[in-house]
Amino acid sequence: MVLQSVANVRIGNSSNNNNNNNGVRISSQKHCKCDCRCCYFSQRYWRRREKKKSRGGHDGGVTVFSQFQHDATTESSSSPTTIRWELCSRRILIGLEHILRADRARMPVDAQKVVKKCLRKNLSPNLAAFGVGKETWEETALRNEERKVIAETILRMEVKKRELMWHLEEIAGNDEHKEKYLEREMWDRLAKSRKNQSVVAAEEAFTVEETAVALLTLHEAQIKRGNIIAALNRIVPRGSKVLNEDAVRADYPKLDVPGIKTVDVLAKRLSVQDWAAQKLVSQYGVDFAEELLKHLNRKGPISLRVNLFANDGDEFREVTNIVERDEVVASFKRVPFESEEDSALAFTVNDAYRISPERDPQWLQGRYEIQDLGSQFIASCCRASKNDRILDFCCGNGGKTLALAAKGAFVTAHDVDQRRIKHLGANAKRAKVSHLITTALDANELKKNGCYYDSVLVDAPCSSAGAWRRTPSSRWLAKEEDVVIFSKLQLEILFEAASIQLESRNISTTRKTTTVVYATCSIFQEENQDVARAFETSDIFKEMGYEPWPFEKEEEEEQISHGCSAFSHEIQLFPNVHETDGFYICRWKTK
Repeated sequence: MVLQSVANVRIGNSSNNNNNNNGVRISSQKHCKCDCRCCYFSQRYWRRREKKKSRGGHDGGVTVFSQFQHDATTESSSSPTTIRWELCSRRILIGLEHILRADRARMPVDAQKVVKKCLRKNLSPNLAAFGVGKETWEETALRNEERKVIAETILRMEVKKRELMWHLEEIAGNDEHKEKYLEREMWDRLAKSRKNQSVVAAEEAFTVEETAVALLTLHEAQIKRGNIIAALNRIVPRGSKVLNEDAVRADYPKLDVPGIKTVDVLAKRLSVQDWAAQKLVSQYGVDFAEELLKHLNRKGPISLRVNLFANDGDEFREVTNIVERDEVVASFKRVPFESEEDSALAFTVNDAYRISPERDPQWLQGRYEIQDLGSQFIASCCRASKNDRILDFCCGNGGKTLALAAKGAFVTAHDVDQRRIKHLGANAKRAKVSHLITTALDANELKKNGCYYDSVLVDAPCSSAGAWRRTPSSRWLAKEEDVVIFSKLQLEILFEAASIQLESRNISTTRKTTTVVYATCSIFQEENQDVARAFETSDIFKEMGYEPWPFEKEEEEEQISHGCSAFSHEIQLFPNVHETDGFYICRWKTK
């Protein structure tokens, strides 16, 4: 599985390299009384911060993890007097124009990288077009809440840009809408250049600058936030305005939306590529595909896994106030953990205290890891126990490796990316499980080292469609042919993992039951069920003597699975059903 790491947006001087992080705001940990080095520096940080605030200085040093998330109540959580909306609007427009130019050149870019550029302190060359000269660049230093507004707005619009573009083109191509929603100058210009055309492509009708302003106006009207629209009136020349802000704010999103749920309408309204919408509708039906895409357009929850090597769940709750379990009991029931212990180690973050791990002593001490519930469930499917030997094939950044090692299992982690292996080493040391983990870059070494593996976890590279809500641009960067390419690669990796287990079994003097767990973060059947069925008909599957290893599903879970898991030894997790990212898990064991 290609682990899509959420881009880290820097505020002050902090950054984060942890896997699968998202969310906004800071850790509330100020009062740790431990004498360790990490807590000493954390206490010193908070003393310096409080001292700076008492002097009326800028409150810096906060890490924001950028994810396309936005609540209509965003502005209620930040004081209007502290946010310079004109400055935010300028930066947002710069980012949108950069993205739109890349789209028109058929070379889409990662919006998270664009956000990083827009949050730089000195943007004088770009801001000069809006009347900000190089000599005044110090005035553009951003405050924390301004950074949050800029990042969230650009990333949220990246997710919804096809829907927003669709509405813009509907307005420009409908005579009734043009008269009502377009500025008079723009209406006259379109009337002269687009005679007798009912469909108007925004790329042909408007410049990049005009499109950016129009899309931002539609977005702000949709979330009912007037601050940026008011700022646009002050900073955007009248000739560059496309829409009448008052009319759009009064009626949006009451613009005509077809009631028929066709694939084309679904793709535009829920902002995905046509091929992706077609695949989901053909696999799950229109209604389920619609609900699935709606949840992939929302922000994902932040989940934690308690590290048993540092503490248990009860101890964890005593030393930290960033978790809230009582309100999410129903969510955890949706994830079919087979072990109550695994379920007890999962927590969700209280919205009042979004975390910044590198500023949190509890994370620095290895007390918890940030890990999606679905990812935790995959690790639990291996049913690891103390002294088991497990091969984590394609380990990525090692979130599941750490979870397996935390149970006392000896884990061999393999990945072809040396940077990820290095990252895993640092996290394993922090989590106090480095003595249980060995790494290997070359798969051939695994066949020659003479190790016996009780279980092999194949966390295969995939399209990552199940994690689209974590990375805004991934839905636009993905290609239909990638699904076919990944499915072939996944089957090859499964064969290789099985051959390694076969070699280890031939070396071993004792015959024990061995298991294989196959997982992806995809929601496409070609990468999931089709690969599993192809593996089950292979020669090595028969040579190893594999058979399905059923999940212990309750009757309620059978209904929740939506009938997508035709066999008892596979499970498909969905964000709209299980409140996790979209994961597929299938497992087998030897007879």
